[in-house]
Amino acid sequence: MLARKIILGFGFAVVLPLLVHYGIDAFHSAPDRSGLQSEIARLSARERDAADAEKESLRAQRERLEASSRSFARTESRIHFFVGAPIGIAVTLVGSLVRAQAIGGGLMLGGIFTFTGGCFYYWDDLPPVGRFGVLLLAFTVLLWVGYQRLAELQSGERS
Repeated sequence: MLARKIILGFGFAVVLPLLVHYGIDAFHSAPDRSGLQSEIARLSARERDAADAEKESLRAQRERLEASSRSFARTESRIHFFVGAPIGIAVTLVGSLVRAQAIGGGLMLGGIFTFTGGCFYYWDDLPPVGRFGVLLLAFTVLLWVGYQRLAELQSGERS
């Protein structure tokens, strides 16, 4: 029975971040950047073989496309962060309220993984103060869950 509880909890922990990530992709259609990447590669190849006069024009085109690609990537990162991180925190809190250990524990771990995944996408674009704030929020939530909720559950088991 214990093994089944552990497996169930681990299943929630693994599936939840994937559910959020692919849910974002399903409902927020990102532009297809494969054509953009192949155009950048094509311009880079032409730039290497071009005469000096043409190189500058090709370099400017390539740099505009690269900037556009970075902008698309930043937009996607922001969406994953601003959806994944709050959902992760909310699911962690909900998991702490669920009395069934396997489900509650799985939701808590899944929430932590979802929060971490959401932060992972946008981490490079966050300023240091933003990183600190996000980690402080996560630490505070985990501290509250550990102190409040787990203490309540233990006192309920003793009576």
